[in-house]
Amino acid sequence: MADNDMSRGEARQRLSWGAGIAIGMGIGVAMGSVFENMAIGIAIGVAVGVLFAIVFGAAGRRKPRQGQGDPDADEPGPDGPPSVR
Repeated sequence: MADNDMSRGEARQRLSWGAGIAIGMGIGVAMGSVFENMAIGIAIGVAVGVLFAIVFGAAGRRKPRQGQGDPDADEPGPDGPPSVR
């Protein structure tokens, strides 16, 4: 049977796209009312929504600070020391 549960990353990605598009469409409808042209407002709203979706999605993927990573990463494994990068 297939695993139907979402991973944490997939759930965050779906939430960020949903929130971004919802915020963008709200802004777009407001801009459409201001400009008295819904087509322009919705186009602006979609662009703003995609921007918010990318920002919200990237906010959850922060890298650990240098020196606060995996403490076991510097220890040599069974095959010897880790390679130098």
